[in-house]
Amino acid sequence: MKRLNGAWIAYGIVFILFEIVVGRYMAVFDRFDQMRIINNWHAFKLDYLFRALTFAGELLIPILVLILFVYKKRAWVKPFLFSYAISTLIVQGLKHLVFPTALRPYAYFKAVDIPWYLVPGVEMNEYNSFPSGHTAAAWFCFMWIALFINKRWAGFAMAILACGVGISRVYLFQHFPVDVAFGAFIGISSSSIFYYIYHENIAA
Repeated sequence: MKRLNGAWIAYGIVFILFEIVVGRYMAVFDRFDQMRIINNWHAFKLDYLFRALTFAGELLIPILVLILFVYKKRAWVKPFLFSYAISTLIVQGLKHLVFPTALRPYAYFKAVDIPWYLVPGVEMNEYNSFPSGHTAAAWFCFMWIALFINKRWAGFAMAILACGVGISRVYLFQHFPVDVAFGAFIGISSSSIFYYIYHENIAA
């Protein structure tokens, strides 16, 4: 039987807790209150924090991790790229083929006369809300970083960062919680599948 990595287990525990909390949040509040409560958090320091966290879910971080693996863990390059490709294909397929008219919060509430707080400098998108690509990329990428460090604390720490990226997408008024929950599931699932498939080759 394949021995599971401690960092992967820690990462998975935080993921499960994240999904439970987000799921409970969605069950208790309707879509309007889901956004209103988080929108009311707004603060100058949080604006910068969540803009930085959302940046961590963009293309630059996966590219940096890929470069790291090319030089330090060449056997990890193939499963990393495969998991990235699958995650991206699923997210973009859902966004553009299955749910192309899914409105983002800015467009969804456009007709509601509410003075929503919008973080300065953030471009408001209106369509392709489901699922969150940034969140999927974060949960995909930070898992591989945790595996690379190969410590249980790294699993917890990287998962917390991935949670932060997900929260940032709601805070920045770019996604609903459901978009984030499914994005996280896609990201961690794609990485976990290829980690398991290539486990014998990439085990530390």
